[in-house]
Amino acid sequence: MPAYVHVNLRIKDSAKQAALGPRFQAALQAAGGRILHFGPVVQMLEGDVSPLPMAGIFEFPTLADALAFYESSEYAPIKVERHEAQEARMFIVDAG
Repeated sequence: MPAYVHVNLRIKDSAKQAALGPRFQAALQAAGGRILHFGPVVQMLEGDVSPLPMAGIFEFPTLADALAFYESSEYAPIKVERHEAQEARMFIVDAG
């Protein structure tokens, strides 16, 4: 069953964010993941916490694949640089 990584973020450094894009996409694809959505949050529907302005959803074949990607040596340097480029909230859900 697929697993989905959800990210809600605010870009802090546009140049660093742009430089991360191709590397992130390559690491994601190498791990069997794909981008389902990445773009602006349109409207808050429910809840007490306002979302950050951007959101992304990434699909992986399994929960194990998603977790392996997040902990991988390929993603590790990107993760460090991501913290400089953006403020983010990230979580994973298992469709199984």
